[in-house]
Amino acid sequence: MVNAAQMLLVKFKPGVSKENRGRALGKAKAEERKMLWASDAVGATGGDLVLVKLTDNKSKRVGMKAAATDIKQDPDVEYVEPNYIYTTSQTNDPRLGELWGMLAAGAGANATGAWASGFTSCNEVVVGVIDEGVQVTHPDLAAAMWTNPREVAGNSGIDDDGNGYVDDVNGFDFVSRDGSVYDGGSLDTHGTHVAGTIGAVGNNGLGVSGVCQSGLKMISAKFLGANGGTTDGAVQALNYLLDLKTRYNLNMVATSNSWGGGRYSQSLFNAINAHNNAGILFVAAAGNNARNTDVTVSYPAGYNLPNIISVGSITSNGAISSFSNVGATSVDLFAPGSGILSTWPVNTYSSISGTSMATPHVTGAVALYAAAYRQLRGSWPTAAQIKAAVMDTGVYDAAYDKCPGFTPNFCICRGDSTGKWWYAWAQVAAVDAKTGQPIPGVIFSGTWSISPDNDWSNDPWAEFPYSVTIDTASFTDGWTDSEWIPTAATAKAWWPDTYASNYAGTRVTFTLTGVDHPDFEWDRAASRRSTRQAARVTSGLH
Repeated sequence: MVNAAQMLLVKFKPGVSKENRGRALGKAKAEERKMLWASDAVGATGGDLVLVKLTDNKSKRVGMKAAATDIKQDPDVEYVEPNYIYTTSQTNDPRLGELWGMLAAGAGANATGAWASGFTSCNEVVVGVIDEGVQVTHPDLAAAMWTNPREVAGNSGIDDDGNGYVDDVNGFDFVSRDGSVYDGGSLDTHGTHVAGTIGAVGNNGLGVSGVCQSGLKMISAKFLGANGGTTDGAVQALNYLLDLKTRYNLNMVATSNSWGGGRYSQSLFNAINAHNNAGILFVAAAGNNARNTDVTVSYPAGYNLPNIISVGSITSNGAISSFSNVGATSVDLFAPGSGILSTWPVNTYSSISGTSMATPHVTGAVALYAAAYRQLRGSWPTAAQIKAAVMDTGVYDAAYDKCPGFTPNFCICRGDSTGKWWYAWAQVAAVDAKTGQPIPGVIFSGTWSISPDNDWSNDPWAEFPYSVTIDTASFTDGWTDSEWIPTAATAKAWWPDTYASNYAGTRVTFTLTGVDHPDFEWDRAASRRSTRQAARVTSGLH
């Protein structure tokens, strides 16, 4: 795991003086380089959090660990942790594409449906873009960028508003430590792309539109540079945005976080939790490792905090993107992330893929919902209300075991409030009964059977049986999706909570019918006795 060279984050206990901090650090030949979060700062809990640099040659892994141990033993120290390096959650397979993620057709997020209903403006809503920088002069973004009301543009070198950040007119660059959040060229492509999906100006005759067509203000908190970003940069970006919310009474509903890496960080957890306490959602990319994050956690999306929305990626036909992380409990929802067209430096547009691209679709939806709620009800929704609305995709547990020895627990996902579509998914894996290790190269075959009204008869709510094949030549775990299934908003099967509180709901079954491998033979009789050792079926929310 990569750690910023010779850097540690040290959290002191409350009331520790500067002299005692220096004494504690001196044990490891370290010195304080930056106060990241003072004990009296907005949202702070406990004592001071400081960035520490080793002053000798203890930058090697063993030396860093020894230095951390030396500091941690001091009674004035609460914890010590590495200054992890983070990278963007973007694939390296850019391609041309259309703005399918905004459409109602296929697997689009149906922003067009909201627009058609008169919800286009995110007036008075603010979001923070914690990422690379943003080309704030891009013709499709300029009107959507926040401007510090007390920082005088052109008054270079002066901290006009006294918040500790010089020239932060549109945000702040925590990489270069200046107010220029756009450094040009390839350094800020990712952040510019993310910003465009959230809030590129719509209906202006130019390029693309974000989920929020107008009214939104985005603050650029740049902490990712050419070599990624670090924990201290992420913490500073979060604290900066929290201070702005408090200082200017901003209606900051969310931050967009298309980045990840590192292990668990108490400092980052605390900074995100401070946003939670302030009612700011933390929308985070689930990651591009094509792994199950229920098993291997991906941070920061994986922190167990109520304000986090972890976002995976789907393709234009609704399948999970090949790169996207998944997780029945760790990934909250999936959004368009493959082949997403958005703004790009300099004054142009580009199509790229990643959970990074899925995340701003959700951030934009959060902002648009907040604005629509206020428009309809005259007050702002809470963070919990916004998250509940975004997460309300009509998930019903349909645990019906039609495959002996398996434990299916399928989650059914309704695509939007009109109930236009949903689908289910399952995972199968072959495991060596002796070693417990996965067996690669297994080809599974099976059948999906879907009864919308749980009666298994051909009626106006037709049944959906069909066969599938899952080849695990490349991955030891195989995934299978049901087809996109159209629904009717008035059908009780799709809306048991609305039309009949005691209705059982839709029934979904995946039945395994065959297992093929050149070196193994499927013993059907044995599997009925002990298939929990041979295979496993799980599912989760898309």
